Amino acid sequence: MNLKICLSSLILLGFLSSCSSDSSDDLPEAVIEDPVSSLLVFPENHTECNEGTVVSDTQSKVTFLWNASENTDSYELFLTKVETSEVSNFDVIANSKVISLERGTSYEWYVISKSLESAVTAKSETYEFFNAAPGIVSHVPFSAEATAPENNSIITAIAGKITLNWEATDIDNDIKDYEVFFGVNKEELENKGVQSVSNIEVDVVSGFTYYWMIKTNDENNNTSTSELFSFTAN
Repeated sequence: MNLKICLSSLILLGFLSSCSSDSSDDLPEAVIEDPVSSLLVFPENHTECNEGTVVSDTQSKVTFLWNASENTDSYELFLTKVETSEVSNFDVIANSKVISLERGTSYEWYVISKSLESAVTAKSETYEFFNAAPGIVSHVPFSAEATAPENNSIITAIAGKITLNWEATDIDNDIKDYEVFFGVNKEELENKGVQSVSNIEVDVVSGFTYYWMIKTNDENNNTSTSELFSFTAN
């Protein structure tokens, strides 16, 4: 009799243990959603910012706006003064930020989306704008942007040559020409001369990484220099 009771108890314990194990295996794993990049709203890209609160002849306050992104708990706004490459950053909970800016100055900005649940962050596009000032009659061109080859891309050369293409804008619409700097040593780029059009054909060797940048000149001797672009010849 005692033997039967013991066997029954062991069978019951095994069954309960099996059920317990099965139920825990069926529990879904927690899914951590990474943040999504924001869409910038204002100041708009490649425009003159005439809005904001004028503080003085040299300062104004501008409200930066961007769309709230999914799976995001906070943001970090990065602002660069183009002429000096001076960078400021601001931690923000909402999707807007009022910042004091120098008038008559060009800026770049972008937003990083962050989550408390994920170590992954998401970066928005980068916008460039000119913060207006009274008496400004000539604007600095916006920095040129590479259109081909895409930055950090691998491209197949044709007969050992590829064509660099870029685009640039100016509020005054008075861009005069461009200077192209190109080479394998990003510290010592060769000046390829003045170009009246926004493309140039260059010689490349397969397997090498090349760097290039564009200086944009306007009719009033204002200039801007692009970021450093790169590609690898295949």
